[in-house]
Amino acid sequence: MKKGLTVLLLVTVLLSFSLIGFGQTSFFDISKANPPKAIQSSDMTIFFIVKASENEFWQIVLDGAQKAANHFGVEFIHQEATSESEVSRQVSILETAISTNPDAIVLAPTVADALVPGIERAMDSGIPVIIIDSMANTDNYVSFLGSDNYTIGQRSADELAKALEEKNGSPSGKVAAITYMSGVGSLEARISGFLDRIEEAYPDIEVVSVRDAMGQVGNTINITLDLLTAYPDLDGLYANNQMTGDDMVRALDMQGRNDLAAVAVDASAQEIWGLENGYLDSVLVQQPWVMGYAGVAYAVMARNGVPLAKNVDTGILVITPESLASGEADAAINPFEYYKDW
Repeated sequence: MKKGLTVLLLVTVLLSFSLIGFGQTSFFDISKANPPKAIQSSDMTIFFIVKASENEFWQIVLDGAQKAANHFGVEFIHQEATSESEVSRQVSILETAISTNPDAIVLAPTVADALVPGIERAMDSGIPVIIIDSMANTDNYVSFLGSDNYTIGQRSADELAKALEEKNGSPSGKVAAITYMSGVGSLEARISGFLDRIEEAYPDIEVVSVRDAMGQVGNTINITLDLLTAYPDLDGLYANNQMTGDDMVRALDMQGRNDLAAVAVDASAQEIWGLENGYLDSVLVQQPWVMGYAGVAYAVMARNGVPLAKNVDTGILVITPESLASGEADAAINPFEYYKDW
């Protein structure tokens, strides 16, 4: 049953997304928009499920989601596993969410298959599901909001090639890639995009190893150290998410290896430190705060029958030491501070 969303709320939400560049204009358009005014939406409950509580990326997503819930006057419930490796825990949380019969569910599936039965059961029972960040292997959802992860992998390869050229005089050499956990849809797409782009565009770059941290924080430190030992002539490294990026920077710092070309995804404090101190050449950043905010806004609209796009690309941004110094990346690298007054 619809919750009586007013025309004013619909107009405000849709206008907000046109202002923040949701979908077509630039990432930084959100910095030009005024915070939306709070509007009540009649006792609506949104159940929000991210992948893990241990990861700063998901804390940023939740901050954006909570801000949206405040603006739209909805009850906001969130639960999450401690680690992304706890797939069964996320499945259980989704079952709990369905049993409470919320007005909508926003979900970031840890893996592509395990959450499908719950997603389809929610949709079939009339609970709209908005998927964020990673796809699930079903078409039975309202909208997917997230970065194009295959494109992230391709752009990562381009950035690594650029760094190799700057350090070695040409886009060539031996490189390795590290993923956080096999089977995670977003990470699999990033690795595929990375490998495909290297093969099609950079014949002189050899990918000597693709390693898996098996969903455990800290594993990438040992993986990086092992790679440096196994391949003393290694020229470059790619880490495809925050946890692998953080640990890769720590390992390179332990060895004093700022001579390598290195690229990571996401923009944690550790990764930004790596950029500032020469251990990373660039980081590719998603828009987790916008993703969280938009997840709640789309859930509100979905509950009220507003026609929505099936797939929305929330975009990516490449941050370099130069863009850090200019301040143009402030919204991406410190969203808690940047959006604190929203």
